[in-house]
Amino acid sequence: MKKIVCLLLLIQLHVFGQNYVQNEVLVQLNSKSISADFFRTFENEYNLNIISSENISAPMNIYQVKFDNITDHNALLKLFKNEKQVINVQLNHFVTERETIPNDTEFSTQQWHLKNTGQTGGTVDADIDATDAWDISTGGTTTHDDTIVVCILEGSGVDISHADLKDNIWKNYAEIPNNGIDDDNNGYIDDYLGWNVVSNDDLVGSGNHGTRVAGMIGATGNNNLGISGVSQKVKLMIVKGQSASDEASVIAAYTYPLEMRKLYNSSNGQSGAFVVATNASWGINNGDPANSPLWCAMYDTLGQAGIINLGATSNSNVNVDIVGDLPTTCPSEFLIGITMTASNDVRAGSGYGPINIDLAAPGQGVYLTLPGDIYGGTSGTSFATPCVSGAVSLLYSTPCADFINWVKAYPDSAALKVRELILTQVDPITNLSTEVASGGRLNINNSMLELLNTCNTNTCIAPYNIIVSNLTDSVVDISWSGFSTDYLFYIQEGNQPMVQIDATGLNAIQIDTLTPCTNYTVYVKAICGAQESILSYPIYFKTDGCCENPILSNSNIQETALEISWQNVLYATNYDLRYRELGTTIWNENLSINSPFSATNLLSCTDYEFQIKTTCTDSTRGYSDSYIFKTKGCGACYDLTYCDVNGTNSTYEWIDTVIIGTKSIGTGNNGGWLIYEDADFAFLPSSTEIMSIIPGYSGTSYTENFSAWIDFDQNGVFDPADKVINLLTNNGVITGLISIPSTALTGITKMRIGMIASSSGNPSQCPTNAVYGEYEDYCVYIGPDASINENNDSKIELYPNPVNSILQISTTELVQSIKIVSIDGKAILSVFEPKQNKIDISNLPNGIYLIEIKTNQTTHTLKFIKA
Repeated sequence: MKKIVCLLLLIQLHVFGQNYVQNEVLVQLNSKSISADFFRTFENEYNLNIISSENISAPMNIYQVKFDNITDHNALLKLFKNEKQVINVQLNHFVTERETIPNDTEFSTQQWHLKNTGQTGGTVDADIDATDAWDISTGGTTTHDDTIVVCILEGSGVDISHADLKDNIWKNYAEIPNNGIDDDNNGYIDDYLGWNVVSNDDLVGSGNHGTRVAGMIGATGNNNLGISGVSQKVKLMIVKGQSASDEASVIAAYTYPLEMRKLYNSSNGQSGAFVVATNASWGINNGDPANSPLWCAMYDTLGQAGIINLGATSNSNVNVDIVGDLPTTCPSEFLIGITMTASNDVRAGSGYGPINIDLAAPGQGVYLTLPGDIYGGTSGTSFATPCVSGAVSLLYSTPCADFINWVKAYPDSAALKVRELILTQVDPITNLSTEVASGGRLNINNSMLELLNTCNTNTCIAPYNIIVSNLTDSVVDISWSGFSTDYLFYIQEGNQPMVQIDATGLNAIQIDTLTPCTNYTVYVKAICGAQESILSYPIYFKTDGCCENPILSNSNIQETALEISWQNVLYATNYDLRYRELGTTIWNENLSINSPFSATNLLSCTDYEFQIKTTCTDSTRGYSDSYIFKTKGCGACYDLTYCDVNGTNSTYEWIDTVIIGTKSIGTGNNGGWLIYEDADFAFLPSSTEIMSIIPGYSGTSYTENFSAWIDFDQNGVFDPADKVINLLTNNGVITGLISIPSTALTGITKMRIGMIASSSGNPSQCPTNAVYGEYEDYCVYIGPDASINENNDSKIELYPNPVNSILQISTTELVQSIKIVSIDGKAILSVFEPKQNKIDISNLPNGIYLIEIKTNQTTHTLKFIKA
């Protein structure tokens, strides 16, 4: 009885499990075939009963053929395939409506942007067709098992413990948490959970705005909880602490995902992270990219590593092509600018621009994750942008192995292909046709289908990660990865025909018969039983042995000598080197020399121009381009290496102006550390000078601590005895006296000025920790002929009278007017009409002042002190 039941069950599975129309096939005939004759002959030859044969596609000559009764459909297909007039034949498979609906509890009622049924009062299908795209893939990994990562750059971080996000938070498993070691050698210590560019650690949690952004990109899908992200399984890398008003932090924030993707590329996925997109849901209204060239340049650099960057435009109803915006008007093809639509497919009062804003995406009234395991509605381009970020990551999970091969061989061009697939496959929207470059709203299903339509469908996948190593003039090692065990290797020398080498059972090969100084191209093809893959993407290399001029380096610099060295060139038989003082015309030639070479009897503190020429057994190069090297003797400031300044953040306060004597140098905000190399300040030994330091602020005037050092003994170190300004505290201009000791060495040396927030303690000579403020380094001259800071005007003199505070002006010129101004020259304190060339300064508080005296010949500016 059990056997009968099993037999019945098998029959039911066969009947109800079949996915094609019974007794039908679809047949494509060649263009020369006469269908009536062919099908009648076929019917008679195999004793079959054809009920009908209908041409269902005239251009392709395809027929729907119905039979009376077929017991073995596969055998029927074989009969057709044996006929010369048949191009192709297949069963007539059933096609069903498909749609992947996740079981997330708020999906159907709230997430209209993923599937719009009008549930929130919007327009049906005004969505990104996510449920259709999920029939293809729900995200997470590529066909090659790369874990897909999107980097979220957020000033306040993300709630990484949220129940609907925690499973998709990226972790750097190559890093051991909190051990104080950079375990993966990526330049970041303990970056297990991401990176915080302010605190320089992996504290990336909290953040209301960032939590909503993360939910749009990658809330865990189909987990019977809350909502789903556009990509249900993508990993979310969090970088915290950037501020659009502080471009240094923006650049630092983008650098983390850049370093991780570069590391992934260079290690063929063994280290780093497969970051495919960055999300910036922030910016600067009316920002001008001309004022932010470094910020904008980051996008091309990220793109070269394979990262597409998504940027939110303004939430104001403005044309950013006219008024400007950052980052969306940055001129990079690796950046996508995004505005937002509502549930009725209308742009929702946000920025637009048919040049710089590329497309729209749902962003108004979307339902997303909030900190604390809750959810809520929100609006803004901040959430339209991660909708596109999630779509980009989902696109990388499309089951197209050939595309991922492209990604691994040429990550930059593959990233541009992703951009094209996103922008050319939008849903066209009439009201967006003149507002965004693509004329439409995101549709991720269209993008994924287009990628599949252009994908090589060969199930035998071509090899990838082809690596050239140990290259010499005649030998090279080449390895690759793939999904097969048997391969064919191809190598092409120059424009010669390709040579095929059997690589059965191998994934690496060594070639030891190469020609020196020759260009080569290699390919690899997989063999999968009876199938062959297409050729891999080509890899190019050039063998050693070219007669090239080597790169010159200066390994030992002296005041009157320079030691020049280079790496020997293979096959070189001789080197000629020539040099001359820069700007002169006569060369000093040295023939048949070896590395290193010492040029002697040189002038101190002088630039010299060097060129090298290589002779090989079969050829000779001309002289190389020039290399410029300077001898020592310019002074300690130029000859010595002083300690670096690290960790300073000049976002909110900086050193704006330094005044010594009557010499004023204004520098403004220099990103935390300025190296000013002109020796504009000078000091006499055994003298006392007045220094004023004027801070600059972006807003509030904070209280700062100031210190300064001058390297008097010129030993390259700021010793305690070198401290000339010892911790002055103020929230405005500070003034102090600099005493130059009689023992100070004569010459040009280094002066360092430090200003940091008072809450950070005292400025140190060589700061290493993160502090707010700025340091500035100056080259200063000390010597008996120093007068650059003094009142050096022989035609006018001042005589202060301490008794009655009268300032007497002595000059042979006719005094016309007198002004007393602040030491920085920015504020006019008093204006006097000359009365017997005397002015009353009794009402001035004690301090340092400048006096401008206009005569019938010129204007004189002098310094005086009221004490």
